[in-house]
Amino acid sequence: MRRSLFILATLAMSSALYAQADAGHYNREKVLDIFSQYNPAVLENARQNADYNAVLEGLLASYNAPETEENRYELIALARNFDNSIRLKALAVNYEEAVLFSQMSGLDLSSAVLHFRRELTPVFQNIWAVTVQMREYQIDEYEAQLKELRKNKTLSKEARQAREAVLKEKIKALKTEIKSLKKDAGAQILSAVDVYVAETDRSIAEKLEAERARMQEASSKQVSQTKNLQVKTKNKKPVAK
Repeated sequence: MRRSLFILATLAMSSALYAQADAGHYNREKVLDIFSQYNPAVLENARQNADYNAVLEGLLASYNAPETEENRYELIALARNFDNSIRLKALAVNYEEAVLFSQMSGLDLSSAVLHFRRELTPVFQNIWAVTVQMREYQIDEYEAQLKELRKNKTLSKEARQAREAVLKEKIKALKTEIKSLKKDAGAQILSAVDVYVAETDRSIAEKLEAERARMQEASSKQVSQTKNLQVKTKNKKPVAK
């Protein structure tokens, strides 16, 4: 479940080079095609909002996965969860600002953590719902493939039975996953929130540590430069009158 829940939250929406056209990879045009099929509202929102469009462009620029069945379903999930991803990022940024402010002002951080968790919960509920819908969609596709396979008279009996066995095994695994997702869903969602908060806290701590190191280095350089200047001033010969 963790991969399904966090695939968007961890996606690098960086400004990379556009993927080169490749029949075996998802490039810009192919990703846009998936979005137009499975979440066209994203494309409409991007046309109306420059900031929203910038996030979409970041995804289009960085996504370059091989065209496999697994990656196709992953990409559909990305499209369906696009707004959830933006919301997660915005909440993390707001939380980071609250943490920094609390540390500088000496205020208690507990209220910021509580607010962050409260805001995250409905987002992960949405992502959970999309995850279940995606698994149900996959089952529908595999069952449709089964029907077509049984109509196919060009395959030998052995080849048809082998492919049927693979599809049935995939359907069985998906049904098991859906059952697991629906079992105590509330606890699973809260656990996902816990993990996301912990990952965000770790990211903030790393940034703070890097900033402290940078400031300490800058301070050390300044002290060293001041000492050097004092030595030069002390050793400077007086100007003859």
